Amino acid sequence: MSKLYKNSGVDVVKTDQLIVQALKFIKSSHNKNVLGNKLGFSAEYKINKDITLCSATDGVGTKAILAAELGLYEGIGQDLVGMCSNDLLCNKAKPLFFLDYFACSSVIPKQYTEILKSITRACKKIQCALIGGETAEMPSLYQKNHFDMAGFLVGLKLKQKRLRVKKNDLIIGVKSNGFHSNGYSLIRKIIKDNKINLKKTKIGKKKLSDVLMQPTRLYHELLNESDLKKIKALSHITGGGVISNFKRSLPKNSKFEINLPSLPQEYKFIFDNIKITEKELMEVFNCGIGLVFVIDKTYYRHFINKKDFSLIGEIN
Repeated sequence: MSKLYKNSGVDVVKTDQLIVQALKFIKSSHNKNVLGNKLGFSAEYKINKDITLCSATDGVGTKAILAAELGLYEGIGQDLVGMCSNDLLCNKAKPLFFLDYFACSSVIPKQYTEILKSITRACKKIQCALIGGETAEMPSLYQKNHFDMAGFLVGLKLKQKRLRVKKNDLIIGVKSNGFHSNGYSLIRKIIKDNKINLKKTKIGKKKLSDVLMQPTRLYHELLNESDLKKIKALSHITGGGVISNFKRSLPKNSKFEINLPSLPQEYKFIFDNIKITEKELMEVFNCGIGLVFVIDKTYYRHFINKKDFSLIGEIN
């Protein structure tokens, strides 16, 4: 993992090691209905031979701090839903219901309402019900208008034929909508160290503040049930970047080659303000690709004709 990311306060390697150790006792709570392993993007619980429930939980990280400092909340709820729903999509599950947890110093009505409306809009986009949540006021933990939130999503997965990943299969990438919800500890460090005014600085014709607060793309909107039947493996590209997240969806020891398209315009902001290699960049950010999946080459035309879909590699 990038030293730059660690220096910004995020030590993914340490946390992963702790999770591996914790799994030794966590698994003692499992029964025969718990499927999969720690590498899955969402958890699976078998109800019967035909139905499996999938669940995912996530947050928006320190993008929440940026939202509070800028007073921009319109998309942060979609970030929360997207971080969960895109993980669920990797297990080919249809979203059923969502719950949110919101924590702050003291509820600010306008902020609170805008965030809940954002969550609701995102749930409606993926035909998911926002059925409940929890609000906590903790003035000793949160300062001023800062907040944190977490989401929990449950989906339904019906029995389907398992497709084997094999040599010469194609790797398709789907464009992201900016940085999504990852790498913001490093982004905020860059902003602070370089004293960048987010509302005056521009990326192309857009304010940097608007670019950084673009919401996470909801990939359930781009792939239907028929598409999913043609896909062998899916990966949601979040923290850790393209390569490490893609490996999570593949059989052990799989070999592949990936060549990403040119970096989107917003990455100029990163290169202009910090010394970073492309390898480090790919370990922190999605680099313009938010979803990656594997298909048999016979389905190439079906997917490549879709907007924002591109061929980025092949299984060796």
